[in-house]
Amino acid sequence: MVKIEEKKDSITLRISSSIELVSPLAEALDAFCLATTGSESCAFEVQCAVVEAVNNIILHAYNKDTHNDIILQCRKENSLLLIEIIDYGLSMSSLPIPSLPAFDAENGRGWWIIHSCVDNYFYKVIECIERQRVYKPNEGSNYCEDISVKSHSNVLTLTKQF
Repeated sequence: MVKIEEKKDSITLRISSSIELVSPLAEALDAFCLATTGSESCAFEVQCAVVEAVNNIILHAYNKDTHNDIILQCRKENSLLLIEIIDYGLSMSSLPIPSLPAFDAENGRGWWIIHSCVDNYFYKVIECIERQRVYKPNEGSNYCEDISVKSHSNVLTLTKQF
């Protein structure tokens, strides 16, 4: 199911990580981009990049598990589209090199497609850290501290000038 939230010059789309939901997500994104930019080529290129990124999330970050969220936040700022794709799956340790593989290669075109379709992109991992300080009587201001990462989110930000 695609959930849609709209504000002026922005839209938020949320799907579960099912490959069947990528097409309706892409259609909603295309409609938003076309209405926002007035450019069919811009809308098409953004749609291609996002579909590739979402497919990669489903296949690699969620390992095809269909019970996870993917959130797409799109907004217009002047003549720039900003698209944030948020997931909570496995994080990348670095961005892959966007090179075109050999013609007969079975895979490896994803980052080349993304790189070719948008003007800029970056990836960040946001970790939510839980910190506990335990104070005990008669130990003054000394405390025992326990720090752990409880959750995280991955955010791929794409930008496209129009």
